[in-house]
Amino acid sequence: RWIVISMHGIPDWVRDGEVRTTGVPFRTTDGEAQIVAVRQGLGITTLPCFVGDADPHLVRVPGTDLHMYGTLWLLTQGETRKTKRVRLFTEFVS
Repeated sequence: RWIVISMHGIPDWVRDGEVRTTGVPFRTTDGEAQIVAVRQGLGITTLPCFVGDADPHLVRVPGTDLHMYGTLWLLTQGETRKTKRVRLFTEFVS
């Protein structure tokens, strides 16, 4: 079953049938609790690659593709956003 952060729910791409699960999703309000629940074998979840790949107790679900969704905010301090290196970096990331 899916383990989800309660405000996000099950990802839209799940409805396409790539990963079949059963049961009511396990909902939590905390990202750390989400990871602990997966480690304990309560179900599967979506995580950023840098989080899931860094944890030796977690593995990717075989036969699934990476799904990009959500928003990433890049914050800068005041006038630093006008410096060349910060501007180039933000252009690269976007």
